[in-house]
Amino acid sequence: MTGGRIRAVAFDLDGTLVDLERFHHESLLRAATEVGVELTWERARQCIPHFIGGPDAVVAAGVAALSPAEVAPAEILAAKQRYFTSAIGAVDQIVPRTGVGEILNWLASRGVPVAVGTVTEREIALGILGRAGLLPLFGESRVVTLRDVSRLKPAPDVYLETARRLDVPPANQLVFEDSLTGMAAARSAGSPFVAMPTVRAPDYLASVGAAGALAVFPGWCHSGLLPLLAHLLATPGGVYYG
Repeated sequence: MTGGRIRAVAFDLDGTLVDLERFHHESLLRAATEVGVELTWERARQCIPHFIGGPDAVVAAGVAALSPAEVAPAEILAAKQRYFTSAIGAVDQIVPRTGVGEILNWLASRGVPVAVGTVTEREIALGILGRAGLLPLFGESRVVTLRDVSRLKPAPDVYLETARRLDVPPANQLVFEDSLTGMAAARSAGSPFVAMPTVRAPDYLASVGAAGALAVFPGWCHSGLLPLLAHLLATPGGVYYG
């Protein structure tokens, strides 16, 4: 159920538009090792709050709580960011998730305004969007980043701000998210959302399915996505039964 016809769309960045989650996770695990916390990806997913989707500050605090040494979360966060910046800097090209460009062009052809809502540092977020060739489709003024909000996801601030910049009530803004943390932020903002998870673990997908999304798609090329968008853009207060 939506609170009215969808008039604008907001997108999370990491994992949703571009899949850099592997770099985030590897960088965090390296930072954890520095403070005596040896974790596998699966163990981190189970014991660190918001390991999937961040925000980084919360994840760093989770690592600090596991460390045998007294270490400040800020130290872990700085190490993680250093490793991540180095990792993506070494990549020749950052590519969007398959099909993202087609969806953005489809929305643009219908005059639907779009924004990005992320808790990534602004310089990093703009750099990623620029290297992926997506920044011109949004414009810098419609990229909401860490510096623009006082509370991080899962608080609603990011998507309240994207709605403000898109000049629509949050209920008329559709959000695309890949993580449970981001879905909680959209839900708290009062925005309907579609889940685009990259993590395929059955328990995680079960949680995504229970999060209240209008739909869950494994990728941007799914045959049901465009019919859903067309329906939501055309139907006031519509329920999608696709």
